[in-house]
Amino acid sequence: MPRFTASLLMVLLAACPVLAQADPLVQMGKVLQPMLADAMPKILYEKTQNWDHQAMVPVGLRWHGLKSYVVKSPRNHGEWHRLSVTSQDLRRTLDLQIYDVKNLSAEKQTFKVYLTFQMGAEYEQQNWANGLRLWSGSVRARVQVKAYLQCEDTLRFDTSKGPLPDFVFRMRVTGAKVDYDKLVVEHITGLGGDAAKLIGQAAHKAMNQWRPSIERNLLAKAGDAIVRAADTREIRVGFGSLLPSK
Repeated sequence: MPRFTASLLMVLLAACPVLAQADPLVQMGKVLQPMLADAMPKILYEKTQNWDHQAMVPVGLRWHGLKSYVVKSPRNHGEWHRLSVTSQDLRRTLDLQIYDVKNLSAEKQTFKVYLTFQMGAEYEQQNWANGLRLWSGSVRARVQVKAYLQCEDTLRFDTSKGPLPDFVFRMRVTGAKVDYDKLVVEHITGLGGDAAKLIGQAAHKAMNQWRPSIERNLLAKAGDAIVRAADTREIRVGFGSLLPSK
């Protein structure tokens, strides 16, 4: 097993000796899984468009002597959109698997990660005109997200700054493919339960038949976003400070 992976595994297993008889990579995944579940934020993505927008609209007349003028006041107006994406029940739905570890050099190794968890999405739209709500609707769904990640890490020793080395570590995602299954539409305005599920399934099937590129493009963009976001800076751990100063 590559040096860094073995070292990390030894540290993790110190807290979980019951996993000592399992496959090393399975051990690492099992130890990291609850840590990742606790560290992952509840809200993964939020976006609003025009939400809470107001416009100055006429609400009455006022007279000043014989002259009148229109009184305006802010009122809700326009199309409001809101989208929220959340992680759901990670302790139960999250699974992490590490595999295919390859040692490229003394400092660099690559490995693959399979990550899956349940994700929820809720979309709401409200249409307003001069303070009157003309229409309101929402859709709520859940899905099991699956991410296949190609990762790379480097660990090097920098001895240029003193007699004790600095450990310099970097890990990044070099490729990502996102997929999903178990799509369930839980709620559509005015509907719920089995009716919402049936309509959701029909809409998803129609989208795949008529415009399959929409789904492919969204999944590809999700993979690209993971690669951009999961590139860490170098983490430097220095030991020079442990020496007594003169």
